[in-house]
This record gives sequence, structure tokens and C-alpha cells, in this order.
Amino acid sequence: MDELFKSITEVVPEVQKTYFERISVLQRIFKDGPIGRKGLAEKLGITERPLRTITDVLKQQGLIDSSPAGMTITPKGERAIATGQDLWRDTNKIHLQEKYLADVLNIADARIVSGDIDQDQHILFEMGLQVSKYLDTNLPAGNHTIAVTGGSTMLEVSEHVQLAPSADRHFTVVAARGGIGDASATQANTISDILAQKLYGHNISLYAPENLSEVANMALMNDPVIQSTLKRLKEANILLFSVGNAKIMARRRGLDLESSSKIKSNHAVGEVFGCFFDKEGNIVHRIPRIGLQLEDLADIDLPILIAGGSVKAEAIQAFAKLAPKQLVIITDQGASNMVLNGESH
Repeated sequence: MDELFKSITEVVPEVQKTYFERISVLQRIFKDGPIGRKGLAEKLGITERPLRTITDVLKQQGLIDSSPAGMTITPKGERAIATGQDLWRDTNKIHLQEKYLADVLNIADARIVSGDIDQDQHILFEMGLQVSKYLDTNLPAGNHTIAVTGGSTMLEVSEHVQLAPSADRHFTVVAARGGIGDASATQANTISDILAQKLYGHNISLYAPENLSEVANMALMNDPVIQSTLKRLKEANILLFSVGNAKIMARRRGLDLESSSKIKSNHAVGEVFGCFFDKEGNIVHRIPRIGLQLEDLADIDLPILIAGGSVKAEAIQAFAKLAPKQLVIITDQGASNMVLNGESH
């Protein structure tokens, strides 16, 4: 625990209970806002009278706003939640679990947030804050190129990245792939633009549809604009990406019956960069694609895997077997507990 906070609680032990009570109220308002006091009391399982006292303080401190529609979180309130997450990590000695997880997966580092994304999608907000903190702590001054993939996880995380503008660091964000037929909001081009804005940087899109024939891919590779983007991807020193469930990704990519059967018969558990792999980390099927390739990860200084939820534990564990050793994972307790307890085998 932060030493100053610890010293305060030694004198005023009740402050810790009060602090985390207020953080839980902020978290619930963030998740369900705008929300009225009655609805909030029901969500928290408390009566309205003590809740009024708490929300009045939070409003006075500029942590929440209220309107006829209900209470909502402010940017200051979001930062308070992030601080609360850090204190939770210290109080529960999560750093020990993170070290154990990194050792089990044989990767460079791990960060764990509370909860399970499968039960609460709002946890992605806290994962976004952890991405911000990790980048802020580990990136030196200078120019940085970030490659980013698509998907719903990356969309949510990118929207919650909060990195203060700096005169010492400059970011270029490059889409690591084209579209796969998803809604445009979850495609890498959209997400790279969002992330670039969050980082006060520059965005480079990759205009190359996926699921094309090998001949069509070769033709597109000769396009000067695509060649320029691929060159910038090769310069990326940071990668933000996720891993998908094999069955779900096969369906999303609209694979033909033969490919789907191959993936199923070879017991694929996950997919990343168009590569479907089994629980031993063996690639059992590969889709031709334009953009960053699985082999490129070895040349990236800071590849960060962002994936959570107990249902992704098996895919995370399998991917770690074929990932470069400098891999960092930002995950949640749902996935971490499944991996560390051996339940994903």
C-alpha cells in the first residue's frame, strides 16, 4: 500500500473503509450512469439516506455531476477510480500474483485488474487505465510508433486510455490490419484513430480488406499507399493487441466449411493475426492477410496483450507458448485465476 496512505490508516483506521466505499460508489456510477439515487442505492444494496451523504461529498469534490437524467462520473472521478485500483492492488498484494502469472506464462510482465470481463464489461475501463500507466511508466522520451489491432476489446480499451500530453514523447499510431467484415467501429483503422487522439499523436490507416485470395493480396501489396503503411508497421516499437476465441473468430471471419472443419478437427483454442492455434501453441490454420504478421512480434520492443475473462484463459495460456519473451499481458482476475489454478487445461 502507498506508504502515506498506510501511515494515515494507522492513525485513522476507518479511513480505508470509507475510502473504498466511496470508490465503489464511483465505480457503480461510472458503470450505470446516468443513474438516480434510488437506482444507485438498489445497485449497491444500501439505503438512500447514507448514499445521499456519500454522493453529496463526491459532488462537492467534483468527482460526479448530477442532472435530471441522473448522476454521471467526471474525468476527475475517473482518475480517482484509477487511484483506487492501484490501492486495491497494493492492499491485496496483486503484484505477487502478477509476478507468478508472468512466470507461469514465461513472459516479461503482467498486470491484473479486479473482476472478470465476462461478468462485467466495464472492467475494460480499468484495463485501459492500466495500459496508460504501463506506457507512461515504461516509455522513454522520444518518438514512438504504436501498432494496434481491431476488435471490441481494443475499442473499449483505446477509448479509456488516458495519457497526459508530453513535449518529450510523440506517438504515431498505425492500424496493424485492415477490416474483417466487422462493424466499422471495431476495425483497426477506427481504433488507431481513436488511440492517436487519446495520445495527441498522428494516425496512419491501413486500407486493405481481409479474407481476400492470395492473388488479390499480392496485387494489393504492390499498392504504394499500402507499402508505405506496411513500412511504418515495421517501425513499430509498441504493439497493442488482443487474442480471440478460435470458434468465435472463425465465425466472425466468415471462413469456408473446409477451413472451419480444419480448425475444429485440430482443436484450435485461439486466434491472433490470422493464425489459429491449439492449446500447445501450434498453428493449425493460417489466413493470408495484409498487415502485421505473427512473426513480426519478435522484433517489437513492447508487445502488450490485452485480454481478460475466464473464457479466454485457455487462449491466453496457449498463445504465451508461441509469443516472444518480451510479451506483457494486461488481464483481469477472471483469466488470471483460471490460468494460475490450472483450470484452463
